[in-house]
Amino acid sequence: MILDSETTAVESDHGDELRLWLRLLTCTTLIEGTVRSRLRGRFDVTLPRFDLMAQLDRAPDGMTLSDVSKRMMVSNG
Repeated sequence: MILDSETTAVESDHGDELRLWLRLLTCTTLIEGTVRSRLRGRFDVTLPRFDLMAQLDRAPDGMTLSDVSKRMMVSNG
């Protein structure tokens, strides 16, 4: 079995569960990085800009800036 830095540092009663969550977080980070890279490479669009366009597309009658902010999935931090 191959272990990475996230999975080797856990020694507790819930080690397996924590290792699983850390693996899922690693996978999520890798997937997001791939999505960001492909959006930028193929369409010259950032993930936050794509998120904005997706939110606007869902509301053909328009949205207030406050509504857009509440629905955005990408954080600014």
